Amino acid sequence: MSMSSKTYGVLLVGGMRSHQENYALQFQADPRCRLMAVADQEDAPIDRVMLNQALADELDLPYLNLQVALERTDVDIVSLCPEVERRAEIAVCCAQAGKHLYLDKPLALNSSSASKIVSAVHESGVKAQMFSNVHCNWAKEAKTTLEEGGIGQLRAIHCDITFAKGHPGSVKQQRRIESGKRSRYTFAEAKPELFDIGVYAVSVINWITNQPVKSLVATTGNYFFKEHLAYDVEDFGSIIMELADGTTATISSGRFGWTSHPLGGIQRIKLVGNAGIVDFDANQPRLEVHAAEPSFQPPVPHPLDPMGMWSSTTNGIMQKNRWKPISGQNWMEEEFRSFIDAIDIGTPIEMTVELAAQSVEVITAAYHSAASGQIVNIT
Repeated sequence: MSMSSKTYGVLLVGGMRSHQENYALQFQADPRCRLMAVADQEDAPIDRVMLNQALADELDLPYLNLQVALERTDVDIVSLCPEVERRAEIAVCCAQAGKHLYLDKPLALNSSSASKIVSAVHESGVKAQMFSNVHCNWAKEAKTTLEEGGIGQLRAIHCDITFAKGHPGSVKQQRRIESGKRSRYTFAEAKPELFDIGVYAVSVINWITNQPVKSLVATTGNYFFKEHLAYDVEDFGSIIMELADGTTATISSGRFGWTSHPLGGIQRIKLVGNAGIVDFDANQPRLEVHAAEPSFQPPVPHPLDPMGMWSSTTNGIMQKNRWKPISGQNWMEEEFRSFIDAIDIGTPIEMTVELAAQSVEVITAAYHSAASGQIVNIT
């Protein structure tokens, strides 16, 4: 099916020091899209207003009140990157205005907020997609292998996703006790990493298996970063899950420092079937280059982004050149093209809000398990 000639107006909610820095450029690169404005709620926090205005200035766009912007008939899509704590309220408002939603991950702070987004999307009939890794080759190949019966019946699945960013070694020998509560997600210097990065792993498993989680047990840990300890959030976490069909699913996700990996971190899946075991790795196949050149040196910690989360605060850092993956895939382009295709020509969305909401339910249950040391039943 060929693309239509329609142009879709894109409204950006969220500014600098958010993933909107990247998402805006992806929409801008699609010839079917036109960036219209940056917008936010009238009572948005002042620091967010300043960051929103900075992105608007960077992209030469107006900065508007959200309600005014949603009344514009030339706005078709809203790219949503506000703080997780405000995400559900804004997403519901945009869906009720009939705008298609591209949602940053995670979908929401908790299951009740995620359910509000799902209901609003259903009632309005708009298209909605959450950012994820499901368009990466390693994830797609794992799903295809399972669907084609290459390993027989699935018995277990494991996913590792860890980010090699931040300056480790600053935590003293002090054990953090997991509280199980996540009333706040957004801090300038840190994020709860089982939520922030674990959402990639959980959502990929949900997507590959198409099975809800029945029960789980989880743990979190703090060994690396003083910033995380200061805000009572974890460096990483692990979850062991039983899926509805009896399959065992496990993940390990978090952040472990700039020099802990030759590239950006680990991204891999292992499928265990009754007829075979197979691995899928974002960094395989690859070339390894060993040359007489300076080794990677971590950047000086940015005072507002010591974990290296945002493009605007990590511009100009030394690149890691030793590993050269050779897949040639531009998965980010595919991620955004698939969303526009769903609106433009009706192709199915892979990471739906229903799947995204499952990830929120699983991870919030994982925090309760990590705090109690007990198995938590979900379905």
